[in-house]
Amino acid sequence: MFTEESFENVVIEYLKELNYDYIHGSNLTRDNKEVLLLENLKTNLININKEIPESSIDYAIKKIQNFETNDVFTNNKLFHKYLTEGIEITDFINGKTAYHTIKLIDFDNIKNNEFLVVNQLEIVEDDINKIPDIIVYVNGIPLVCMELKSTSREEVSIEDEVIDTLGVDYKNLDTLLYGMFDKERFLDIIKNFILFIPKGKILAQYHQYYGMKKAINSVINAVDNDGRAGVVWHTQGSGKSFSMTFLAGNLIKNKRLESPTILVITDRNDLDDQLFSTFCSASEFLRQEPIKCDSRADVKEILEGRKTGGVVFSTIQKFEEETGLLSNRKNIIVMVDEAHRTQYNLDGKLDINTGEIKYGYAKYLREALPNATYIAFTGTPIDNTDKSTYGVFGDLIDVYDMTQAVEDGATVKIYYESRLAKVKLDQSTMNLIDKEYFNMQVKEDVESYTVEQSQKQMSRMEKIICDEDRIRQVVKDIISHYEERKTQVAGKAMIVAYSRTSAYLMYQEIIKQRPDYKNKVKMVMTTNNGDDKDMAKLIGTKKDQKKMEEEFRDLDSEFKIVIVVDMWLTGFDVPALDTMYIDKPMKAHNLMQAIARVNRVFPGKSGGLVVDYIGLKRELFDALKTYSTRDQDKIQENEEAKRIALDILEILRNEFHSFDYEGFFGDSDKVRYELIRDGAEFVQFMEHRKNLFMEQTKKLKDVYKICTSLLSKREKEEVSFFMAIRSFIMKTTKKGITDLKEINERISKMLEDAILDDEVLVLTKAGSSETFDLLNQENMLKIKLMPQKNIAANILMRAMKDKVEQIKKKNIIVSRAFSEKLQQIIDRYNNRQDEKDVYEVLEALVKFKEELFKAIESGDAMDLTYEEKAFFDVLTADTEVLSMMDDDILIKIAKDLTKTVKENMCPAWHERKQAQAKMRMQIKKLLKKYDYPPNKSEKALEDVMEQVTLQCVAGL
Repeated sequence: MFTEESFENVVIEYLKELNYDYIHGSNLTRDNKEVLLLENLKTNLININKEIPESSIDYAIKKIQNFETNDVFTNNKLFHKYLTEGIEITDFINGKTAYHTIKLIDFDNIKNNEFLVVNQLEIVEDDINKIPDIIVYVNGIPLVCMELKSTSREEVSIEDEVIDTLGVDYKNLDTLLYGMFDKERFLDIIKNFILFIPKGKILAQYHQYYGMKKAINSVINAVDNDGRAGVVWHTQGSGKSFSMTFLAGNLIKNKRLESPTILVITDRNDLDDQLFSTFCSASEFLRQEPIKCDSRADVKEILEGRKTGGVVFSTIQKFEEETGLLSNRKNIIVMVDEAHRTQYNLDGKLDINTGEIKYGYAKYLREALPNATYIAFTGTPIDNTDKSTYGVFGDLIDVYDMTQAVEDGATVKIYYESRLAKVKLDQSTMNLIDKEYFNMQVKEDVESYTVEQSQKQMSRMEKIICDEDRIRQVVKDIISHYEERKTQVAGKAMIVAYSRTSAYLMYQEIIKQRPDYKNKVKMVMTTNNGDDKDMAKLIGTKKDQKKMEEEFRDLDSEFKIVIVVDMWLTGFDVPALDTMYIDKPMKAHNLMQAIARVNRVFPGKSGGLVVDYIGLKRELFDALKTYSTRDQDKIQENEEAKRIALDILEILRNEFHSFDYEGFFGDSDKVRYELIRDGAEFVQFMEHRKNLFMEQTKKLKDVYKICTSLLSKREKEEVSFFMAIRSFIMKTTKKGITDLKEINERISKMLEDAILDDEVLVLTKAGSSETFDLLNQENMLKIKLMPQKNIAANILMRAMKDKVEQIKKKNIIVSRAFSEKLQQIIDRYNNRQDEKDVYEVLEALVKFKEELFKAIESGDAMDLTYEEKAFFDVLTADTEVLSMMDDDILIKIAKDLTKTVKENMCPAWHERKQAQAKMRMQIKKLLKKYDYPPNKSEKALEDVMEQVTLQCVAGL
């Protein structure tokens, strides 16, 4: 029977394994009203503070025995300061005043401290006996108190509660104790990853601790190199603001940085306000009050000539023009939050219509602070097709994605519900929306004419969105949905309107349909001089909007439903908000930032719901391909990208050896324009030259974003020249003609439209093979019947590759076999001669799919789960084993292997040598138990270990 005492013993054994000393509480000689182990404390303090008189140490002990206030929070805050910074003592020795700092913990020499675990320690307070299960002492000071039984359900026996919480493999306990109580890490957390704010005490979560430790090292390394520290992706709602605060505080304390200046850059004032507020609340941790720049003059005044220190906030827009050199110091750290597009365009963008070179904000920022180090934070992933962010900031430092945040309970699941059918939006309108927005994703390198075209389309869209009948239908359905929704925790909901006009129309319609909602519904948006009197009154002043923020956060206020357009979609957190009604087209980062408003954790909140009235499903799936990716693609190394770029430049120079383009590097916009035009004519003079040029410049475009920071000014300008010619040719020859990429996207869209119906989805799973799979029978038939056989083959090959890669995480044997088969089919396609070859490849792919799915499902016949079948395949990968052992025995081994692996696996198992060794030993014992052939067991063992590692990394 697993009793409470058994549980205590398990915890004690873990800590003893980490070299903590142990003693039972009954064996301590002490006053049972005293929680400090006074003898241990004094002995350790004398040892740590060797040069300090005993009288001063006695005085320090009295200070931590007796606090001046009865407020627990105030005392805790002061005690933590004593713990991390020491106790300042004024003593009188031989008639003279002496000043000493008594260290309670030696953070520089871990071995100089005493770590002790005590159980069943009796403590008497106000004549009441209390016996905590376990207390962890450092130098005689109690720092951790563990209560191991349930405090929520008195009727549940301890062994029921323990088994429910921990499971048979103690994964949670293993993670907590090995992860947090490693001596060095434990003291590091205490000293560097706890901060106090007015609302409470903040302890770093594990992703904040590990992520910021990596970030600290990246920043320090970058200071002595190229100044690019990298990118941190921690999903929205996971405490990114506190992560940045922890990083800033640790950098400020780092001696190697010599009192750095921290410059925090945002690209919007609302983000600036939210982040600035967080930093201000932690000013003691930062050892200074943060400063906010309200103007460009402020930036210049604060940074220019400053020698050390300072936590300074600014928006990137304050660097929209040259400020001149502000500082050439190396110990300036620029932390950029959610800046994305505004942080690009360091090297200038050439307008091919005028020859003018225009630069982005980031260039002027870097010219003002040329030796600073830059680190970027994002709550949304960087698109795998857009490597510019890595080129500007450096490699990915740490990832904490939406899937992991939900699993950890740091955020809640987001559910999606389509209500298009409810408002009877006809298909022709939906087609128009898709068509209009397909090309409106504005990235750093999109030409201005495309943006202008999109804006014109937007004006036509508003007529559709704001149609009187449509607004009435949407509002009617929103009210119906809101009033019928039973799982709301506080009734807080947000409506995202298409525009200011549509927001106002929706507000008026809501009040018309529900007059009693007058105090329940409000609009939040920026003021505008063009608003009519009634609308302006509803919007109010900035002061009114601030008041509305507080009111909406108040669970007891009448204000339950807010209508927004752009405001409150970023940098505004209301944990109780659990429903978002969207009637505005959004994509990628903007979409994911918006829906993250409903993913905050709140008591009683099981998830957030996004209700779609505009047709966002495809955009959600596209965004989620990167947003919840568990295994991030590796970014191509910068140096390798530079080598490729220079090789391509050499090829292009050779082609242009008879064309003099030296004038392009001068100051004349007119000359640049003429050289671009004449260069395009030169390229198209011969077809083979044009084909080679278009092929090489496409490759150059792909690698340039990665290595831009490593190229010389002349090389960058030369790239700009060739890319401008490419754009000129595309504009003059491709008008109205769709290229292969566009055709593929259109076909994929058609397929998705055929599959995706109105339904509720869990967004952390959306886009995965389980939810959306091109390889079902119906879609296979559609693809096979497509007249565009090459496109069909490419769609299928991509889908097959994805499927085989997914299988690898679950069954390496099946994956290996089918990877080879698929490669043979791909090779056949690459060597095609005519349409007949393509048709045969299509047939082979269809057959391949059938064989693959048969292999995946073959475990059912043997009564094996997917995981058990993976281990069965590993054991029988060598066909000789099948002739040496009965299937029944092999099946039993596979089942026992699955159980053994689960019992011995813990988070990050594959990164810990001790855990790996334990796993390896258990698998060996199991194989030996069933007399698995000794000459085959070593290979089987290695394959099992590889399979388990893949499953662990994939989070299976």
